[in-house]
Amino acid sequence: MRNLGIFLMILTALSAFMVAGCGTDDPGVVTLDPVEYEGDGYFAHYTAIGNSLTAGYMDAGLMIAGQSGSFPALIAGQLGIGDFVQPLIASPGIGSTDTGDPATVAGVLHWDGSSITLLGTTPLADVQSQLLLAVLNPTPYGNMGVPGATTLDVTGALDSSTSQSPGNSYFDFILRNPNMGNLDMLEQAVNQGPSLVTVWIGNNDILGGATGGDPVVGVNITPPATFAAMFENVIAGVYAGVLAKNGGLPLVLVANIPDIAQIPYFMPKALFDQVATEGMGSIPTIEDNVQMVLFPALSYLAGGGLPPLPSKYTLTAAEAAAVSAAVDGYNDAIAQTAAAHGARVVDTKQLLIDIQDGDYAPLSGSHFIIDTNTMFSLDGIHPNNPGYGLVANAFIAEINAALESELAEPVPSVDVGGLAWDPTYGAGAGKAADAAGPLVTPEAAAAMGAIFR
Repeated sequence: MRNLGIFLMILTALSAFMVAGCGTDDPGVVTLDPVEYEGDGYFAHYTAIGNSLTAGYMDAGLMIAGQSGSFPALIAGQLGIGDFVQPLIASPGIGSTDTGDPATVAGVLHWDGSSITLLGTTPLADVQSQLLLAVLNPTPYGNMGVPGATTLDVTGALDSSTSQSPGNSYFDFILRNPNMGNLDMLEQAVNQGPSLVTVWIGNNDILGGATGGDPVVGVNITPPATFAAMFENVIAGVYAGVLAKNGGLPLVLVANIPDIAQIPYFMPKALFDQVATEGMGSIPTIEDNVQMVLFPALSYLAGGGLPPLPSKYTLTAAEAAAVSAAVDGYNDAIAQTAAAHGARVVDTKQLLIDIQDGDYAPLSGSHFIIDTNTMFSLDGIHPNNPGYGLVANAFIAEINAALESELAEPVPSVDVGGLAWDPTYGAGAGKAADAAGPLVTPEAAAAMGAIFR
């Protein structure tokens, strides 16, 4: 049986606790009948824990077009799981762009033929009746990914008032407390008794500081040691919680954290110079110690902003190094925690490096004009449909590696070439794959980083 040693340690601890609290004649005695999963038995019930990358967030918002292609949904499809439920959002979606009106909710971004704009808006009063397609589902969602969630939020947030970044309404309509018993993300996930669990968390603990242009470990970046303790709490909670629920241990896969150098939102200075020159005809003044320029800097200049660029639009070499060191620290903690518990690690950091190096042609990591060959969506941080397909395949490869000797046939990969991304959302304006220069508006730039703050 997989993870037998861990199973026995947790079972022994739980048994000792039960014996200490209950006598043999006590009706409160619980007798576990251990479940021994094998092969495709691990595919009985799948639950995903995470943030926007798990939720299927795309084009700066959450909408069925992205959710239906989320990597958990794609995995569930390849595993033949037909009852995988997600908190589906109808068009025009729920985005992170500030509309300037608290009574109006922004939708996702789209390409309207000349620029990146909102697909639409929805009155706040109509969100529940018009957008929340699965709000009445009686059980927790299989996809528990909450955009903006930090590692602390997995066990600490019950709603928008208790999320680490206060006011994150995604917690309200995904966790649906108090109707779900005031349970956090981890509790709702393990209470489903999953036999397969994916966990991808920690990105926002770093990106919140990096996208603000002034990252400081301990201020707007969670220190690696703190992250390590919180991540251990999450993974230990998954195993212990599912064991208490099922009497058996699930197959757990955890993803690590990509480097910001592989994300189009963060442009090397030389590339920014090239893009700014092509789009605006001139190169803005940038300090010599700047290593990366954030994508919204293009919007700042297009809107009449004058050089030199404010520090919130740049990362110095020291700041970029601090972010990279934090990523390495997180990934070390993820690897160590996974090894201690018997979880599998999905190396998404290497995946993005391989994409950048052209190993997944025709998809690429570049995205400074609207290009249907990119793996990124319009916000420059989150994948598009083919991008999520590549992520799903990375998880599926680890599932196959974990169960290689137990499966009659390996789980088939997602056909990434069959996944279409339409940044116009059917507007008929064309994909503008050969458009010249950066296509970004102040509204789009604001939406790109809003989810992290």
